[in-house]
Amino acid sequence: MKRGVQVSIGLTVLALLACGLPLAWQQKSDESCDTSVDGANETVYTAHRWTEDQLPGIGDYLEVHYHVTVLGTPCDRNVPGPTDMRYEGLIRLRPADADELAGEYDWKPLPSGATFTFGTPDDMWPRLAPFAPAGTTWLHSEQYAQTTSTGPLPGDLFLSADRATAYFLLSTG
Repeated sequence: MKRGVQVSIGLTVLALLACGLPLAWQQKSDESCDTSVDGANETVYTAHRWTEDQLPGIGDYLEVHYHVTVLGTPCDRNVPGPTDMRYEGLIRLRPADADELAGEYDWKPLPSGATFTFGTPDDMWPRLAPFAPAGTTWLHSEQYAQTTSTGPLPGDLFLSADRATAYFLLSTG
């Protein structure tokens, strides 16, 4: 075989490796991303991260259980921009904070079959439901909803003052 043909074949093999390996790594990276997103979508978190800025009136709550839903296709490299997240959770409030929150807004019983922009406790993710006190009667406040309807994490909150529990829904997009 002539030296020129050998060089051409060698360069072709190098070009194929240079193009093919990054594509294979990208595929592996995409699969890893999908696994991470699926794991995040199935996890109940308990980090004490929610503040009065995001959910006015929650005070120094006792515990929280929340769920994150990654919206859209965050692993698609062809989709620009940040990934939107939806958070929903149950917060066990200190009784004094629950009473104070109940007195600050115009809470009304949640009508059966009611729909709201961000959802209702009836739409609660099934893995959160065990953390809701049995027999909970949820209250809703349009005034509170207006307070939390803007900003980087718009959302809504439903209150059970007698059970010192709040159910929240927040979204980045």
